[in-house]
Amino acid sequence: MVTVPGIVRALSQADSFREAVTSGAVGSLDYSLVDGLDAPLLAALLEQRRRDGRPAVVLAVAPTGRRAETLGAALQCLVPEAEIVHFPAWETLPHERLSPSPETVGRRLAVLRRAAAHDGSAPLVITASVRAALQPLAAGLTDADPVSLSVGARGSDLEQVVRRLVELAYHRVDMVSRRGEFAVRGGILDAFPAAADHPLRIDFFGDEVDQIRAFSIADQRSLPGEVGEAVLLPARELLLTPAVRERAAAMAPTFPSLTGMLEKMSQGIPVEGMESLLPALAEGIVPLVDYLPRGSAIALVDPERSRTRARTLGETNREFLEAAWSAATAGADSPVDLGAGDFLTLPALRDAMRERSGVWWTLSAFDSGAADAAGEGLTETGDDLRVDGSAVPSFQGNVDGATAHIGDLLARGWRVVVCASGPGLVDRARDVMAERGIAARTSDGVARALRRGRRGLRRGIARARFRVGRGEARRPHRERVLRPHDRQRRPRGEEARDAAAQRRRPVAAEARRRRRALHPRNRQVRRARPA
Repeated sequence: MVTVPGIVRALSQADSFREAVTSGAVGSLDYSLVDGLDAPLLAALLEQRRRDGRPAVVLAVAPTGRRAETLGAALQCLVPEAEIVHFPAWETLPHERLSPSPETVGRRLAVLRRAAAHDGSAPLVITASVRAALQPLAAGLTDADPVSLSVGARGSDLEQVVRRLVELAYHRVDMVSRRGEFAVRGGILDAFPAAADHPLRIDFFGDEVDQIRAFSIADQRSLPGEVGEAVLLPARELLLTPAVRERAAAMAPTFPSLTGMLEKMSQGIPVEGMESLLPALAEGIVPLVDYLPRGSAIALVDPERSRTRARTLGETNREFLEAAWSAATAGADSPVDLGAGDFLTLPALRDAMRERSGVWWTLSAFDSGAADAAGEGLTETGDDLRVDGSAVPSFQGNVDGATAHIGDLLARGWRVVVCASGPGLVDRARDVMAERGIAARTSDGVARALRRGRRGLRRGIARARFRVGRGEARRPHRERVLRPHDRQRRPRGEEARDAAAQRRRPVAAEARRRRRALHPRNRQVRRARPA
């Protein structure tokens, strides 16, 4: 992953950006900012909270999962030392008689365990969609100890490991092909961890783990290299503990239509769709913020779309929840509290975070004008704060327009950074600007690239174009970032890399022409005419 951490330092030279960071690090705020500044602002807030001794843990909530993953990738470029993890949502609604995949469960539990084990040595950013952030969770998900096996460790009896895997909702099969399955052949245990990319083959020699290797599902052959440790997280978010089995047995006579499911659960057999009974069988239902350290922060990105998404999600789930349980119980009372099985609302999530002494930020590209009204005394000063900035016009496919715009910015005293996702695109952008008389150079850091009168090109992720100017009392130098697709992506040819190479190009072309002319294939051989 390439990084551009210097952009935050450069943006901190702007008065409005610096004020937004210092104010938001200590309290809740509603930001109005240009699209694309959300990731740099979150990176700056995270760093400021760490310097102030506050928990550097942020839950970034976006309208969709793809938007959340994009935000996480941008934050990884801006804060390379931070741990960025994504908390996925279930593929099913909470009331459906379908269980989420073991892969999703494993990824979710891995994120919760990282949050619980956070020691403050590095910032932690958890990205999640609105659907994932608002779904209630069972209490005590991090209390279940996973199966941990390391090479050379003794005291691991294979039979005990098998029983523990069954308790963690792993399914025993003849040949492992999916996550959440395991197979035993003599002293060899094949298991596919819920959060792993490949299944693992664990060789036991008595009570000692002799070897751990990954293997392929297609041909069941071991992959090159050895694995030092295997950690198998639970494959379900509802584990059939003795307390859960007892509750299932007590509910079976009351709901005849659910007898088959409840009887299997009471015997310790996982059933497809048993997570729909989670509100009735689990120890309790808690929001996602209960698994975060106290004093953490929540950042709601694109709050307008997020609120619409949350409202639509809640209405749809509530309607299907009531219909599903009414049909399942044949009109009788539902075995679960319909309110407990519903998604939370954004205000409820905010209240839950405040109860844990956390802060709440919203980052909106829509400027409501509340900050200006409060500044003019028309309204009371609230939690609204605007970060000054403006969007850059799009030059997709228009190379001449983009380079002319960059030249105009340089003539007016702007400092420009062209950010691309790979070294090839960076070199191509440099060549294109050199052809039009704009000198540029690649740089390993944005701080060095943003010197007076210099143009820098960096590899990284810039989700949107933006520009932020300094305060009026400071020097009129500004920062500018362009997205990679603002430049036409043409195939790289033999153009010179700089102006000097351009001057040598005619000489090189003439030399190539002469070499082609002297090639035996291109010579014209004259035949002697007969006398």
